[in-house]
This record gives sequence, C-alpha cells and structure tokens, in this order.
Amino acid sequence: MSDTTKRMEEALKKHDMGYNCAQAVSCVFCDKVGIDEETMFRITEGMGLGMGGMEGTCGAIGAASILSGLKNSSAHLDSPDSKKISYQMSRQCLSNFKNQNGSLICKDIKGVETGNVLRSCNDCIADAVKIIDETLFSPL
Repeated sequence: MSDTTKRMEEALKKHDMGYNCAQAVSCVFCDKVGIDEETMFRITEGMGLGMGGMEGTCGAIGAASILSGLKNSSAHLDSPDSKKISYQMSRQCLSNFKNQNGSLICKDIKGVETGNVLRSCNDCIADAVKIIDETLFSPL
C-alpha cells in the first residue's frame, strides 16, 4: 500500500471519528510539516463546512493552504520572503482539485442549491490528500 493510500485511509478514519474535512486532511500530514496533531486540529477547526458555513472553500482542499505555508514558509518575520512559493503551491493544489471536482465551493460540491452533488465529503477528502501529497510532498 502506498504512502498516499495510507494517508487517504487515515484521513477517512479521522473524518469518521468526527474531525471536519480540513482537520482530517491536515492532520495526516503533521509528520511532514513538523507540527503536533492537537495543534493542527485546533488550527484547522474553523475551516470545516466550507470555512464555517458551506459558502466558502471546501475544507478538505482548503487544508492545502495551511500545509503549503507550514511546508514552505521561511518564517523570516522581519523580511517575509517565501510567500510566492507558498501561494504557488497552494494555488496548484486548489486548481487541481477544482479541475477534478468542478468547484472549490462546499455548497456547490454538495449540490445545496442545485441538487446536483459533485462529490461526497469522503471523496473530497481522498482527492485532497492525493493532490496535496503529490503536489506538496512528492519529490519532483
């Protein structure tokens, strides 16, 4: 079983335990970004349900922005110099997810207004883990 598949399965288990989509995805990458799971869980709690209410970005792929910053930031507080790469990597993850699933917006993916469900939460979680792993953490 590949590392990506293991992370996908672990993220789905976490979601089944009650983690929101952003927490489930982000927490399976704690080892890659040097942050403990409790802190990651707390950081990403408000990102669930489409950033707190289905009107915003799907939390599963929104996790890519948090993870991109944690992976790429130089943390040079006096002279920030790493935003460009963090933005580029985050944008790539979001673009890949949108191309695959038709939207980035939770309510659109869930078909709240149209009745046309594009993807289930579990599928979004699995997609996000795969995209994030391949885009942010796989060697070129």
